[in-house]
Amino acid sequence: MNIQINFLWQFEQGGQLITLDPVLFDLLVALESLGSLQQAALQCQVSYRHAWGLMEKWHQILGASLLIKHRGRGAKLSETGKKLLQAQQQLQACHAPQLANQATELACQLTYNQQPETHYSRMSSSHDPVINALPDTLHNLETIPIALYFHDSLESVQALYEGRCDIAGIHIPEGDLGKLFASRYLPYIFPEQYRLVYLAKRLQGLMVAKGNPHSLHSLADLSRIDCRFINRQKGSDTRMLFDQLLALHQIPAETISGYHQETSAHMAVANMVANGTADCGFGLAAVAQQAGLDFIPLQWDHYCLVIHRQQFEDDKVRALIDCLSDTAFYDAVSQCAGYELARCGQEVTFQHIFGEI
Repeated sequence: MNIQINFLWQFEQGGQLITLDPVLFDLLVALESLGSLQQAALQCQVSYRHAWGLMEKWHQILGASLLIKHRGRGAKLSETGKKLLQAQQQLQACHAPQLANQATELACQLTYNQQPETHYSRMSSSHDPVINALPDTLHNLETIPIALYFHDSLESVQALYEGRCDIAGIHIPEGDLGKLFASRYLPYIFPEQYRLVYLAKRLQGLMVAKGNPHSLHSLADLSRIDCRFINRQKGSDTRMLFDQLLALHQIPAETISGYHQETSAHMAVANMVANGTADCGFGLAAVAQQAGLDFIPLQWDHYCLVIHRQQFEDDKVRALIDCLSDTAFYDAVSQCAGYELARCGQEVTFQHIFGEI
């Protein structure tokens, strides 16, 4: 069962609550990229009359137009339209993992109520495009369902250690930086009891506006050039990696404008750069691609699945591992920038991922 949880926008007018039409956000997204309300209506599969009616309706309610029309030159979002769309995108990006976790919990309960014999394989991992492709692929293959929960790597291995999930997704930087991450994970996972399956190698770096207007090319440029940086929240894997890269290159955090400005998701960072709230952020190449940003590559990391040895041959777990070798999964992930899938689905050793332990 697929459940989605979204935000509901309501405005009070004359003592009554008026709910914002969900298609309005789709129209604003399309209008921003296409520069034409007519083309936006076609893309959203609504009539031009309906699209124009929505714009007029919310112009009256908000007291400001959501678009600016230019005779013979299409249309673009007004400042109010931009602010409304930015607010929606930022809320969705920041809270997407929590919303997805609640949706998964409810879907599992409802499925169990209807089909008590259904048993999910519970997986905990960070919010990532490669992970997001797994449930759809498993569903399309009509194989054993997976209950996917989004938590950072440390929370995931802790959940695995305590028996609260069956599979944990973790990412570990290549090279010497990986040893620092190993010290976080290895108190909970160890070669005698757990096995590792390689998922993908993924690329992280600086996300900047199209055309790279501040001419950023390295981490050092962040402290030399006056640009507004947006950081990930303390405790996240990405924030830890960014801080370690700064230490490796001997770049004081205090020299970076905006270092202490934080948000809680890759896509939230990308959206803030895309809408001009920030000039630069650190995150995934795939997310930069999705947001239409330029990208400066800095660090590869290994993305692996950790599975208890006793469960490795379980039907549910084997179905998931087999899915990684399926063409549908490969095709879904290969469309995303910054992933290498050569070893996807292969078992790898702790020594290979963590180095000498």
